[in-house]
Amino acid sequence: MSFQFAQYSFDSQSGVLTHSEKPEQALRHKVAGLLQYLIEHQDRIVSKEELLETLWQHGDYRENSLTQSIRELRLALNDSAKQPSYIKTYPQRGYQWICPLKDIEQQEHLGIKKAVVKKPAEIMPSTVSRFAMPLIALILVIGLGSGLGLGNLLSNIGAEEKHSDEANAMGSNSLLVLPFINATNDPTMAWLELGLSDMLAIDLQRSNQLKVTPPALANTLLLGAELEWPTLPIHIRSLLRDRNIDSALYASVRLHNEQQVFDFKLIHADGRNQQGSISYPSLPAASRSISQQLLYLLRPGQERQTTKTTDDPIAAQALAQGMQALQEEGSISAQKYFQASLTIQEDNPWTQAWLARSRYALGQWQQAEKLFNDITSKQRQADISLDAFIAYWLAELAYRRGDEQLQGRVDDATAKAEQTLDPKLMAQNYRLQANIAWNAMAWEIHHQWMIKAKQVFIASNDLTIEADKLFYLGNPSNEGLEKNPQNDLLLNQARLQKALNFYQQLNNQPMIAASQLAIAQNYSIDLPTRENALKQALSLYRELQQPFELAQALIYAGFYQVQLHEGMQALNYFNEAKQIATALGSKPLLNISDFYIAFAMLDQGLDQTALGSHPTQAAKLERAIVLLEGFIRSLSAPYYHASALVFLGWAHTDLGNYDQALEVLSEAKALNKALNMETSFGYSSYSIMRIHLERQDYPAVIAMSDDKITTRLQASFLARAYFENNQIDQAIATLSRFKQQHPSLWQHEDTRRLLDYQNSKQGIFSPLQIEPKAHLVYCESDWAH
Repeated sequence: MSFQFAQYSFDSQSGVLTHSEKPEQALRHKVAGLLQYLIEHQDRIVSKEELLETLWQHGDYRENSLTQSIRELRLALNDSAKQPSYIKTYPQRGYQWICPLKDIEQQEHLGIKKAVVKKPAEIMPSTVSRFAMPLIALILVIGLGSGLGLGNLLSNIGAEEKHSDEANAMGSNSLLVLPFINATNDPTMAWLELGLSDMLAIDLQRSNQLKVTPPALANTLLLGAELEWPTLPIHIRSLLRDRNIDSALYASVRLHNEQQVFDFKLIHADGRNQQGSISYPSLPAASRSISQQLLYLLRPGQERQTTKTTDDPIAAQALAQGMQALQEEGSISAQKYFQASLTIQEDNPWTQAWLARSRYALGQWQQAEKLFNDITSKQRQADISLDAFIAYWLAELAYRRGDEQLQGRVDDATAKAEQTLDPKLMAQNYRLQANIAWNAMAWEIHHQWMIKAKQVFIASNDLTIEADKLFYLGNPSNEGLEKNPQNDLLLNQARLQKALNFYQQLNNQPMIAASQLAIAQNYSIDLPTRENALKQALSLYRELQQPFELAQALIYAGFYQVQLHEGMQALNYFNEAKQIATALGSKPLLNISDFYIAFAMLDQGLDQTALGSHPTQAAKLERAIVLLEGFIRSLSAPYYHASALVFLGWAHTDLGNYDQALEVLSEAKALNKALNMETSFGYSSYSIMRIHLERQDYPAVIAMSDDKITTRLQASFLARAYFENNQIDQAIATLSRFKQQHPSLWQHEDTRRLLDYQNSKQGIFSPLQIEPKAHLVYCESDWAH
């Protein structure tokens, strides 16, 4: 909209202020919003509190920001605070726009707004608050505020902008569903914000006529644009254009004459607005009817579907409350609402699917599977969104169980998700495919699936800062011995912190826990931060009663303790994780638990005297060998199989069984090379080198000089072999090259070792340091030691 006053013109959509004799000025978005708000409420004094509540809801230093924005606006208008022409200050009261507008039509439009705005917090106008409606009334306020019937709608769309009939007939292809505003003044109806809006978003998506961005993702777009919520329509329209979205649904809910009133505005990127109100005794019960009426406005050329008018109101409200709870308190709270809704209305397949989804998260897998499978083929065939939803969660269940037919289930679920055109569901399936590739050490395939997930968001409105995507791009970070060569830990660190901050703003407890665990796994973050994140993740997963995720967190907590050579403490975590895995019937989780239990036993047996701890504990090493050999015989993932071979080699080495150690370490080295596991390849390589050094077989070490050097112990052991073989120049060159190629891994003792070799060339000899044992540092390229 363009406002004309004095010699100025202000375009509220672009935020550009133009003077007839001066260059145009692009106002900062807060300043532009301030100007529009003052103009739209020019009939009264707008208090500082109202401006802060509307435009600066959550920022720090809000009053300073408002004062600065007033100064900027006055400067842009060449206005004076003492003798104002545009903005008058009323001490202790607020500000008022005092310059008359030139455009009569705009003044009339503002008159409509003045009549319906009740209070600053209720940005969405209550256009029909003075009308009583029995069951449903749809009143569309378009242009100058005329109440139009549906039959006359298409011919009366433009007061703000004129558009061709062809453009109107085409309608919108994409819709941003913003969280609804609870204008009931009843905090117990907070479920309206995400629960009801989510229900409506799902119903709109099920039409297969629109690409719908649901409220949770809409929140992230607002965050990325640095917009507070609620925000002004001018900012929403700018957001739509930036993200290439056609329209936004901006709505609030209030109570009137024992009816729930849905006040909405459809804000279009092309400048049009459509707004009105829909009233029902229960909005959740009528969500499908509401979605059809909105579709009529958004897609006027499409045939309307026939639906039954309402669901049971109590059941529908319980469903909405469950969907809200799922995104805040987790499944333990949500399932109660879903169960209540299903008890009242037994024939609702979506309620049953959401209940199954909750049971899945709570580790009640058999119940979840039965609930999913009890939804009939006829119901699934009638609703492809429901069918795809069920297929995805059954595939996730198969993944967690380790079912033999996993890949087929996931491929089927992926194909169904693609038929729905639901970007969130498609991305979930792509990430599941990526996880399977990760477990198979197929780094490139994993990378391709993650890129595909990202492209889905870009293709469906470029959700570049969507929190789920940030989380999954940063997670899995890195755990265990091996690292994804395409994983950028520093970039992931920023992604995860941003995701965590966002989830904390939304109070989304399940995703706060998941983000904390991912932060704990990221080696680039300082240890105190990671330790605190791990503690928070464990605590939250216990509260949320999500056993699978708790077991994952316990395994990482144990792995963390193994890095510190606290094998006994680690074993406690691993044993608890194994108990959970056994109860769940999760073969992958059980397999991983067995691997780490063997690792913890190994840690308790290996010689730790160099670290001021215990010497070799032969009995524990023998026990570790039994556990590792049993694990190697099992059908384990290649990553864990290769790592177990390295551990077995360490156990034999510490017991002096050098021939057996060389045999298994050579097997590990070959497997690690075949799987492109660079870190584990480095472990197996320097472990073999250390045995040859112990045997004083220096030529055998030098023969391994062609191995790719990725760890400092490889460089150190190779340099020592060169030195002992009187090839001092090669020893110096090996360390110097490593220092240049891997400066972040270079340590103080490496500098001393290099200096000793250089001094020896001058005839200055010092006692050489004892080379560390291969097992002393796990993940030695990433941990302080």
